[in-house]
Amino acid sequence: MIPRRVLFVCTGNLCRSPMAEYLLRDLARRRGLVVEVRSAGTHAVTGAPPTPDTIAVLQEWGIDASRHRSQPLCWELLDWADVILTMTRDQKEYLLMMDAELCGRVFTLPEYVGLAREEVSDPYGNTREAYRKVRDQLADLVQRLVAQWVGAAAPAHRGEKE
Repeated sequence: MIPRRVLFVCTGNLCRSPMAEYLLRDLARRRGLVVEVRSAGTHAVTGAPPTPDTIAVLQEWGIDASRHRSQPLCWELLDWADVILTMTRDQKEYLLMMDAELCGRVFTLPEYVGLAREEVSDPYGNTREAYRKVRDQLADLVQRLVAQWVGAAAPAHRGEKE
């Protein structure tokens, strides 16, 4: 079953969760899936743009995230989401400590696609190459997510021939 509303969560909502949000939006559009996607940060400020490297590595694949603005995680977003996908186990545990009733709706993104031991590391303050590695990891995870929803093999990365 395909969730209608997906919320990605990271720490600052400047790198990982916006990348995942825009990658999923792009892939869902290309696959003809109707899904709403948002992102938020456990410690985000309101209204900050993504890091320049986040914008740049997505733009390399033709995805424009320049209009994204950070938002802190709030109860309204948690209630809105059918599934909440974090980047790390610590973020997942943080959410479950906030509200144990989120159990069954909150997972790490890798865990949700069957890679429970993986996490998505934070590229903030690192090199552009580190951002590319995170983008590529997120693209793989998002493709696995969509493949799981539609029951098909994962498509090639956005930067590869499909």
